[in-house]
Amino acid sequence: MSQQKLPPEVQQTLISYQTLRETYAKLEAELKIVESELAEIEQILSNIKDLPEDAEIYKLVGHVMVKKKKEDITKELEEKKELLEIKKTKYKNQLDILAKQISDTESKLKELLSKYGMSVGQ
Repeated sequence: MSQQKLPPEVQQTLISYQTLRETYAKLEAELKIVESELAEIEQILSNIKDLPEDAEIYKLVGHVMVKKKKEDITKELEEKKELLEIKKTKYKNQLDILAKQISDTESKLKELLSKYGMSVGQ
């Protein structure tokens, strides 16, 4: 069934539903990126924790490798990890809210379709 044949009320709800689904997918992708970055930081911290304090550690800055102290690198990574954890929690909360909105909109859409004597897949 094409959208042109749908009543305006159904069209609006359908557009809202599609927008929510797209937003959910984008946010889910962002969450996966954050989780990946967190895993990488955890791996790096695990790898450098047993190194002596005076070990030579290099950090890539643009196209240049810069020598840094272990304690400076550890501090930078811990700060970044903390920020990513906050982001991760925020994204998960937003996904929960969006999931509820999607569910509510889907129910509303089904109600509207039955009100007009239509069904999904018709």
